[in-house]
Amino acid sequence: MCQRLDKPYYTDELDSAFLQCKKEHGYLSDDEVAKYGNEIIGFYFKNVNTLRQNKNKSFVDSEKDGFVHKTANSNTQNKKEQTIQRYSDIKGNNISSNQNEKLIVWSDQDKQNKQYAIEVVGYDPFEEYPEEGRKFLFNQLSPYLEDDSNADDAYKLSQILQIIKNNYQIDICDKKMSQLDPLKDAESIKTLSDIKNKLVQSNDKIAKENEISVKNRSNKDAGKSTLTYLMRDLREKDFDKAEADYYDQLRGVGSQWATDMSIKAIKENGIFDENDKKEIYEMQLDMIAALNKEVDELKEKIRILTLENDRLKAGVG
Repeated sequence: MCQRLDKPYYTDELDSAFLQCKKEHGYLSDDEVAKYGNEIIGFYFKNVNTLRQNKNKSFVDSEKDGFVHKTANSNTQNKKEQTIQRYSDIKGNNISSNQNEKLIVWSDQDKQNKQYAIEVVGYDPFEEYPEEGRKFLFNQLSPYLEDDSNADDAYKLSQILQIIKNNYQIDICDKKMSQLDPLKDAESIKTLSDIKNKLVQSNDKIAKENEISVKNRSNKDAGKSTLTYLMRDLREKDFDKAEADYYDQLRGVGSQWATDMSIKAIKENGIFDENDKKEIYEMQLDMIAALNKEVDELKEKIRILTLENDRLKAGVG
């Protein structure tokens, strides 16, 4: 790649990019970090384009230098073989990773959770995650969406997504710790445990501040009687006529009662000065005028349609 782009290739610079990426993903092993090829390459070219020692350097220049900066210390030079070895099997690792992803099977329920989540959120919130992670994330998100108050509150939903993503990181930490030896890898386990604890604390704080919880989490049938679940279930069964009619909702007895109570509460508890009253009065006049105009236009449409209907019934062109 560097040769095609005529950019310098320095193994010590590549190792520096690797360490930058490792810093971003401190809970991963070196082998796992090495799979983040795109990020490592991004750091590498950023360094190549910004550091003074790489200024005006070409691939040929780096080749003359033996692919190691002349100013690099002996310790860095000794890492040359280690760096080359580290990336020599990235291609193989990527192939293995892709094969593993192909083995991930999404059940009908998994697919349903994914489709509904994207529909509610409005986009794919886990697009950048690996396939295995996406399956975990969508299934974690699903119970929260059964609660109408969560699905209808954009900010609350964003906080739920953060909790879900934190849960994914916690799951990674747990899996990683399960593979470590408590005696040999005590330091790594401590680091992972600290990361996990911080994520758990963050989740607790977000949940408390936003009153987030999985409704009736102990009940497997929780949420199945809610409008959200029923609409979702009927939609999947192609019952198009089951969609909520907003006009009918507004005309409903319950909606009218809620509106009347709201207006009554405003009248009894609202404190308005003369300017407020004047502004409200003017707004009401504008709304009445607009509604009267709309009514007149609709009446005219009805009149025209009625005449056309009569002509059709009479058999007149």
